Amino acid sequence: VLGLRDIQLSVPEAVGVGSSATLGCRWALDVGETLYTVKWYHGAQEFFRFVPKELPNTRVFSQTGISVDVSRSGAQQVVLRGVSRGLSGRYRCEVSADAPFFHTVYKSANMRVVAIQNSFDKPW
Repeated sequence: VLGLRDIQLSVPEAVGVGSSATLGCRWALDVGETLYTVKWYHGAQEFFRFVPKELPNTRVFSQTGISVDVSRSGAQQVVLRGVSRGLSGRYRCEVSADAPFFHTVYKSANMRVVAIQNSFDKPW
């Protein structure tokens, strides 16, 4: 019996250079299961972790170009500030239930960071 189910990932397909991006991750825990960790990866590198039993319960891992808005990030979302083109790529949310089984599920999706032309910059 799997303790975690119905994982839903919300990653914008495209965001503008310099803007913020909100990545969401929701799941369901079976009765009797508790959350152990939520980890976020860009490519193969972990950049954010939420552990409800630790204080502080959020941890940011240094990764070039990634700036996490910790005040707006937590168990079910992570907010990236001032994204650059180097942050295009695959993002993965990995959710683990606590002991005794430590069930783990994950989902991933791609996000592109694009230059958005301001309409005021267009010649008349």
